[in-house]
Amino acid sequence: MADDTSMDSAFAFGTKAETLHHLTGRVRSGLIGESMHFSCDQWQAGPERVLAAIQAKFSGRTVAVRSSALSEDAATSSMAGAFLSILDVAASDQDTLDAAIRQVVRSMTGNPKDQVLVQAMARDIAVSGVVMTYDMVHGAPYFCIDYDDETGRTDAVTSGNGVHKSLYVHRECPEHLIRSDRIAAILRLARELERICHCAALDIEFGLDSRGVAHLFQVRRIALARNWHPVTERRVHRQLAQAERFIEQVSLPRPGILGARTILAVMPDWNPAEIIGTAPRPLAASLYRHLITERVWGRARARMGYRDTGAVELMVTINHHPYIDVRNSFNSFLPAALPDDIGNRLVDAWLRRLEDHPEFHDKVEFEIVPTCLDFCFDTVFPDRYPGLLPPDGLAGYRESLRRLTLDSLHPGPDNTLDQALRDAGHLDEMLSRQRPEGPDLDWAAHLLDRCKESGTLPFAVAARHAFIAETLLRSAVQRRALAPDRLAGFKRGIHTVTRDLLTDYQAAGTGTLARAEFFRRYGHLRPGTYEITSLRYDERDDLFTDMDPGAPAPAVDAFTPTDQETQAIDALLSDTGFVGIDTRILLAHATKAIAARERTKFIFTRCLSDALSAIIRWGASHGLSRDDLSFLDWDSVRASRHQAIMDDMDRHYLDLADRARRSMDAAHALRLSHILFGGRDIHVATLNRSVPNFIGLGQATGAVVRLSANTPSTIQIQGRVVCIENADPGFDWIFTKSPGALVTQYGGANSHMAVRCAELGLPAAIGVGEQIYRRISNAHHVELNCAGKILRPVEAA
Repeated sequence: MADDTSMDSAFAFGTKAETLHHLTGRVRSGLIGESMHFSCDQWQAGPERVLAAIQAKFSGRTVAVRSSALSEDAATSSMAGAFLSILDVAASDQDTLDAAIRQVVRSMTGNPKDQVLVQAMARDIAVSGVVMTYDMVHGAPYFCIDYDDETGRTDAVTSGNGVHKSLYVHRECPEHLIRSDRIAAILRLARELERICHCAALDIEFGLDSRGVAHLFQVRRIALARNWHPVTERRVHRQLAQAERFIEQVSLPRPGILGARTILAVMPDWNPAEIIGTAPRPLAASLYRHLITERVWGRARARMGYRDTGAVELMVTINHHPYIDVRNSFNSFLPAALPDDIGNRLVDAWLRRLEDHPEFHDKVEFEIVPTCLDFCFDTVFPDRYPGLLPPDGLAGYRESLRRLTLDSLHPGPDNTLDQALRDAGHLDEMLSRQRPEGPDLDWAAHLLDRCKESGTLPFAVAARHAFIAETLLRSAVQRRALAPDRLAGFKRGIHTVTRDLLTDYQAAGTGTLARAEFFRRYGHLRPGTYEITSLRYDERDDLFTDMDPGAPAPAVDAFTPTDQETQAIDALLSDTGFVGIDTRILLAHATKAIAARERTKFIFTRCLSDALSAIIRWGASHGLSRDDLSFLDWDSVRASRHQAIMDDMDRHYLDLADRARRSMDAAHALRLSHILFGGRDIHVATLNRSVPNFIGLGQATGAVVRLSANTPSTIQIQGRVVCIENADPGFDWIFTKSPGALVTQYGGANSHMAVRCAELGLPAAIGVGEQIYRRISNAHHVELNCAGKILRPVEAA
C-alpha cells in the first residue's frame, strides 16, 4: 500500500492513483485530498489488513472508493468511466467499506496489478466537473469545461446525470475576458498541471468549494491526442482572428439601421438552428438565404406596417455557422411611423435585455420585443423598461403598435393575411397545373423565383399574423380572461393541414384512399425542408410499413367561448383601444392566421421540394450525387445558366464540392457560442441552456427514441418520447405513429412543431437547448409534465 506522505523527485504518469501520488505536494493552485491505494493482489492477500489501514487513516470520515486500473489512464488509450467508483462510503463501517472495495475490484479487468484508490471525500463542493485542456475530438486549442454548479455532487458531470454547463475557452484567451472567478480558478489549476506534467493534453476532474478553492480529484493524459492533426491549432487561431474582425464589423453603426451595436444568435426570429441546423451544408444555407433571409423577411414586415429595413440581410454566417443579426431583426419589429430617436432607444434597450437574459434568445417576441399591442403592454413594458421613454414617446409608441395591431385584426379583402392566402393559392394552382418544362436547372430557378414571391413571402406574412394572434391570446390568459386549458382547447380545434395529413394517412393505410392520391397530396414533404439529401415521402418505401391502422385521427373539438369569456375578452379589447374588434373577430382571425401559417408553409415547401428534385435531376445528368449537390451553394449552381463553365461540368462542380467538404470538416474545430454579444465572445464560447417551451398541459412518461432526417418510418415510436434536434413539416409522419411526447433541441413557442403539438394535444418540450437535449435524448426513459414544467430522466418501471 502507498499513501501520499512521500514524493518522487521527478514527475511521472502512472495509474490514476500513482499520478495523484506524484502530484501531491507540487500543486499550488488546488488541493489534493488525502488518499491511499493498493493493488488487487494486496487486497486478495489480506483484506483485513487493508481495511484496518483505511480505517486508521480515514477514521470518522467518508471516502470515495475508485478504480485505478492499469488500462484506465494509459498514454495511448483510455478507459475513462469504464470501471466503478463508489462515493460517500463511511470508513468506520467495515462491512460497507468491504462491500464497496469488492464491487470496485470486480468491475476491473482481473489483472492482479490493478489498483483501488481510496480518497477522502471533499466537502462543501459548490462546483464540480471536468476540464479538457484541448478539444478531445479535433485537438482544437480550447479549455473545454463541463461543470455542475447546482447539485453539490462531485460526479454529476462524469456520471452523465444531472444538468451541467459547458464552456470553451481559447487557450490564448486574454485573462481580462474571463469574468468568472470560478472559471479563472479552474484555468489556473489546468495551466499549472500542464507545466508540472510537461503535457498540454490533459483530462482533469476537479471541484471548487464554497470558498473558491480548487480540489483535484484526477488527472490523465488525453489518449486521442495522437490522432490530432498538427495544423488544427494554427488554423483555429487564424479563424478566430477573422471571426472577431467580422463580428466587430457587423456591429458598427449602419445607415438606415437603428441601434448602436448588434448581437448575433442562432435562434431568434427566423431561427436557423431550428430550420436548417447550426452547421448546414452550403446548398441548404444558400437556399434559406435566397428564399427568406436575404430580402423576403423584411418585405413581409414592411407590407404589414413595420419599419422597412431595406436591403439589409437577416442572416450572417461565420465559418458555416448561421446567425441572426439581432439588431436587423429588432429594427424590423418597429412600427413604420415611429420616430428614429424612439426607435434607437428601443432597439438598444432590447439588445441590453437579451444580453442580460440570454435564455430568452429563442423567444424574443414574447420576452424581449413587443411586436404588437397586447393586453399586458401597459404593465409589462414599464416594468421591463422603466423610464426608457418619456411619457409622450411611450404614448406615441403605444399608439403606433395599436394601429399596426388593429390593421392586422380588421377583416376584409385588403387585410394582408387574406392577400397572403390569395398569393399562396395562385402558387398552389400553378404547381398543380404545370409540369416540368425545359432544362431542369431552368425549371428549378423558375420554381425558386415563384416560391420567393408567392410562397415564402405570403408565408412570412401569415406567420407574423399568427404571432400577433398568439401574443394576444397569451396576454388574455395572463389577464385571466381565458384559462390555459381553454386556450389549449381553442388551438386543438383549429383545422390545419396536419389534421388532413393524419386523416388521409389512415385512409391510405386502410385502402379507402389510393396511395397514389396520398403521395400526390403529400409526396413532396421531406424531413429537412432545405436539405437535398433528405428523401421525399414519395421517394420512401417505408412510409406505410408497420402502421397502426386502428389509430384514429384526433377529433376536432369546436371551440365556443363562454359568455363569461366573451365578456372578459371584449372588455380587454375595448380597454386596449381596438375599436370595432370583438371576441368573435379576434378568435376568427387567430383561427385563420394559425391555419394560414401551416397552409402557406405546406404550399411553399412543395414548390421548394419540386425545385430540389429538379436540381437532383440536373446533377445526375452531370455525374453529381445528392451528397455532392448538398455541398454546392445555389449561386454557384445557377451561375452555369449565364456563365460558361470552362471545364468539364462534373470536374468543376466536384472540385467546388470537395473544397466545401474540407472547409466544413475544418469548421467543426472552431467553437462558437450560440449567442455572440461581441468580438470577445469568440474567445469564450458558452453553450446556453434554453428554457424549454412546454406546449399544452399534458404529461407523458416513456422510453426515448431519437430521430434524424433519414430515420426510416418503420421505427417504433408509439407511446414513446420522440427526440429530434430540429423538426419541420417533413417530420409530420411521426404524428401518424401515435408518439407519447415530443422533445426538440431547437425551436420556439410558435414554431412549426409547437403548433402541431398544440393542435394535436401532444405533450411537448420545444427548444430545450443543447445540454438538456443531450441529457434527455441519451436517457432510457423520460418524464414530461407540461403543466408542471418538468422534463427529466426517470428510471424505467
